[in-house]
Amino acid sequence: MLLRKTSIYLPLGVGNAFSALLFALTLLFAALPSAAQAQDCGADLARLSKAREVQLEALNAVIKASKGHQVDPAVFCAKSGGLNSTENALIGYMVKNKDWCSIPDDAINQLKDNHAKSVSFAARACSVAAQRRKIEEQQAQGGGAGAPQAQPLPAGPL
Repeated sequence: MLLRKTSIYLPLGVGNAFSALLFALTLLFAALPSAAQAQDCGADLARLSKAREVQLEALNAVIKASKGHQVDPAVFCAKSGGLNSTENALIGYMVKNKDWCSIPDDAINQLKDNHAKSVSFAARACSVAAQRRKIEEQQAQGGGAGAPQAQPLPAGPL
């Protein structure tokens, strides 16, 4: 269940629609009357998309390294911050330059929806990592405050 480079919707399945949309936008910019405008938008979108792909590859490496076992939520939490910030930058650029770059609302809305899902998944991973860290700290302190003590088993013949 690896993330695709075009994926934002992390563990629950993804498509190539966003990648195709960015490619279509790049082609559209080539046909616009203002070549400078098209080059600026195309270059900026390509740069921001590449940064996002790098972050997705880092998350894919974490998933692949787990070799089919559960991914360490602390590691995933740490790595997901980069993806979230690059997606925020891409969304910000697309919203700010929507008219200038002729970016369709559907593309922005799809990216926002998928970004919300990836942020939610990262938040869950960070929550699980925090809970594990708290449990480990309690265990290191001798079972934790208020934790029920195990009853000793009877010894001797029954």
